[in-house]
Amino acid sequence: MNLFDLFEFFFRFNISASDAATWIYTFLAVLAVILLFGFVWGKLWNRGWDLTAHRWPFVLVILSGLAAGYAVLNLKTVKRMDEWFKGQRMTLARSIADSGKFNRSVLITTWTELYPKLGQDGLVPPDQGGNELRLNTPEDAYALSVAAAEEVRTTLRARNPFSIGLPLATRSSEDIGTETVDAVQFNPSRYPTVVKASNEWCSTAATIQTNHALDTALATLKPGMEELKTSCTVLLIVALLLPALVIPVAALNDIKINPTPKR
Repeated sequence: MNLFDLFEFFFRFNISASDAATWIYTFLAVLAVILLFGFVWGKLWNRGWDLTAHRWPFVLVILSGLAAGYAVLNLKTVKRMDEWFKGQRMTLARSIADSGKFNRSVLITTWTELYPKLGQDGLVPPDQGGNELRLNTPEDAYALSVAAAEEVRTTLRARNPFSIGLPLATRSSEDIGTETVDAVQFNPSRYPTVVKASNEWCSTAATIQTNHALDTALATLKPGMEELKTSCTVLLIVALLLPALVIPVAALNDIKINPTPKR
């Protein structure tokens, strides 16, 4: 991601995953620059200073305030990004695994693959309202896990942070299927077994695939975050220096043009 893409991503992130404290700091930064540099700082150089009576200094102060606010917004977001990803690791996979739409889609896909092999006698097909599947062998469990891993990939594209522009990198569904079967450690002697649409193979596959995608996304984002942090720090400094230098000049020039009459 280039710097422009990062600015766009962080803007979308702040809109979609808003944090009250971050927006409060942003508002205070804008207000502080406008009040302190536009009014207070000018008064220190010229007691008769009125920012609103000077068009270009007024425009400069407003733009500087907005630039400072935008820089603070991104700097605060960079600071909380690691914590946000940690939170997503705890909640995103669980929300996918608990999704009825996700589980239903995996059930239909797996049923379509397993039904021709027979062994689903007595169960209602998903397209007729059924909510169960019979796993007759470890290979059936593997097929279920692969279907879940593939559906997770599709589901993640519509979830933050991938829906707002962060590239999605996932592992092979077959690799996830193998790892899922190993992780569940289901005793082969218990086959055949009937499982619901929501089951441990689906939830395990969702966790493995989602956490990999999040970890890869954060690793991809981190170098850019440092670059963005540097850029926003420079922007903040410029936003503070410009009014700090221009306002005294304008205030002193105002005295020359409109000197206070002697009493």
